[in-house]
Amino acid sequence: MVQFEQLLRDKGYRLTNQRRVIVGELEKVRHLSAEELHDRVKGDHPELGLSTVYRTLDLMHELGVVRKEDFGEGYARYELETERVHHHARCKSCGKVIEFNEELMEYLALQVEHETGFVSEGYEITLHGHCSECVAAKAS
Repeated sequence: MVQFEQLLRDKGYRLTNQRRVIVGELEKVRHLSAEELHDRVKGDHPELGLSTVYRTLDLMHELGVVRKEDFGEGYARYELETERVHHHARCKSCGKVIEFNEELMEYLALQVEHETGFVSEGYEITLHGHCSECVAAKAS
């Protein structure tokens, strides 16, 4: 939170209570949509409207504090930006998002760059399928 506050000040913004609440929630839970985040905090913070959540997430994304992910659901999900490279697997049945880190994925990205001359600025790999719980439920 201290780093976030310093970044905001450096860019001419203040650390408002609404921004503090949103960052705090994203520290607890990853891959939330704006609506899910709003639903999680509105009980304790009824003054925090959905439009404020959207504006704050947009600002945080612009500042590089949060990563905006598109898992093909028709809306974005957000997580705090980390230096740790990771990828996602999304269950098409229940919507669960599983993070994983696989060195082979990074090797494949580098191989594509080497073979094609493409210079990437980053990459994200998302697998789409079904989690073990949904597979087990379908089998029974």
